[in-house]
Amino acid sequence: MSARRILVIASATLATIVAVLALLFIPLSIAVGHPLNAVAELLLLIVCVWWVARVMRGDRRRRLAAEAALPPERRPERRKPRRPITFQLRETLVTFAIWATMIFAFDALALGMDPFVNIGVAAFAGFMLATLTVTGRHMMFRLTAEEDEQARRAEENG
Repeated sequence: MSARRILVIASATLATIVAVLALLFIPLSIAVGHPLNAVAELLLLIVCVWWVARVMRGDRRRRLAAEAALPPERRPERRKPRRPITFQLRETLVTFAIWATMIFAFDALALGMDPFVNIGVAAFAGFMLATLTVTGRHMMFRLTAEEDEQARRAEENG
């Protein structure tokens, strides 16, 4: 592995860590009443995501170009990728709205949380729970569809 590739991977890893921390600090800044900190953290998050995308795309382009320069018999065999997991934006937004509303109502009624703080907490928790709900649902259906396909092939081969 070249020194350049090590630097690309290290910088992308560091930027990812900073981005995750910025994402986690945004609701905290909102909760403690520092909205300007939340804006700065959002900008830091955007810069980190941009950096990761930039360096990883460049790395992938260089690797594919080096691979294309090899003779066909020396090129690594490409695996056939599985179908990507896809989901509807509308479904995700509705799921987020349901979770955020439930959390906001619970925090307001059961915990008596300040509405300004509650908005940040409900938005973050709603996002996390909607992500888990939608992704888990689609992975479940994908796995069962793959099992059905494998069973159908087994019956055909008999």
